[in-house]
Amino acid sequence: MKSTIATIIAGIAATFAAQAQAQAQAQAQAQAPRAALSPMRIDVAGVRLGMPIGQVRTALAAASYACRPFGNEADFAARVAAEVKSRTRARGAVPYTTGTMQFDCRGPNAEGLTVTFAQVRTGSIVDGYSLNIDGRTVDLPALRRQLTARYGRRTVGTDLRGSWCDAGYPCGESIVFTQGPTVIIDTSTGVSINATRGVRAEKADDAAVMAAADGLVPKKTRAAF
Repeated sequence: MKSTIATIIAGIAATFAAQAQAQAQAQAQAQAPRAALSPMRIDVAGVRLGMPIGQVRTALAAASYACRPFGNEADFAARVAAEVKSRTRARGAVPYTTGTMQFDCRGPNAEGLTVTFAQVRTGSIVDGYSLNIDGRTVDLPALRRQLTARYGRRTVGTDLRGSWCDAGYPCGESIVFTQGPTVIIDTSTGVSINATRGVRAEKADDAAVMAAADGLVPKKTRAAF
């Protein structure tokens, strides 16, 4: 009988120990920051890299941002037409259709947001964005915790300034000349969030224009002498 009671007690103790260990592991996993979110999935006021301009307008209106377009530039069709004209040396003006260069926006709490666009075959898409918030208007330590919870661990950097990147290219702390999609968040004295699709995307856009022009007027190959 004593042996049976001891066995039961030992079983209960083992069960409690296993439950405590499982709970401790669950708490540790909950407290550990998750892996970094891809820069293409990080959003500011609902705006993400690569998003079509129509969706950008909808997202910013829903977030109560007041925006105005600034500047126009040649859209995809106009760029192709210009390349074809250059190859054929045709006379006359290139049919010029416009693509939106950027939006300048003001948020409901005086946030400043600039969204820049790239011109691709399907229209204007988000090439980059820059959000600035006065550090005196937010609780910076609390915001840093929220950013980590929302976007996961930064790829490089610190709590004060970090970069989120995808795999396959160097991830640095400068937005200039970055190769792939990158988001840099600086909360040292205020809030600054800057994002870009990167140089590779820009080169891919140019290559798409050249390919479309090739379909209309193939480039002449030069003879080697």
